[in-house]
Amino acid sequence: MSESDNLFAPRFSIKDVTIHKKERVYKQFFAMDRYEVSYKQFSGGETKVLVREIFERDADAVAVLVWDEKTDEVALIEQFRPGALKDAESPWLIEIVAGIIDKGESCEQTAIREVKEEIGIDLKPEDLCFITSEYPSPGGISEMVTLYVAKADLSNLGNHGGLEIESEDIRVFKAKLDDAYENVMNGRIHNSVAIIAIMNLKWEKAKIVKRLQNNKN
Repeated sequence: MSESDNLFAPRFSIKDVTIHKKERVYKQFFAMDRYEVSYKQFSGGETKVLVREIFERDADAVAVLVWDEKTDEVALIEQFRPGALKDAESPWLIEIVAGIIDKGESCEQTAIREVKEEIGIDLKPEDLCFITSEYPSPGGISEMVTLYVAKADLSNLGNHGGLEIESEDIRVFKAKLDDAYENVMNGRIHNSVAIIAIMNLKWEKAKIVKRLQNNKN
């Protein structure tokens, strides 16, 4: 193991956590679990028993930035988000395609399904380039989101998407990658997975193109 690897290696694992009690205290569209937990400390010893409530979806999610290499355009969506009701500008956020992984689905299958449902584009597994997996807010939410860049032809992209059965009302549009990046930097795009995916494509485009080409081989 290199010095750098050692720096980033976990000092503790789940074995160093004691869950004294766990109960589901709320369940509707989302859920809330209440934990009584203690864990080992870097300074030695163990914490006192702490009470923490964790927001639960009971599933992880994927997010996909769909990109047309020929035009250097990306597919973006805009939709209402109740979590942004306090936003000074608007609770309608500009995002990328995203959705919950259904039971029995792989991340790739969910990515392909969600892109079809939200923006009407058909993808194949080899069109997907894995970017990373991240916890948007691990201080209180258990969800992990897996991010992809997907290569597609956006010439016939529509302007509306989503499933009525899920009460989705989605504005679909495309923009130059440079313009999307500019709107990340000026704060108009302030959705975490959209920020990560757009910045990754902007900075690592050559590597993403190579990985997508390797998928075809």
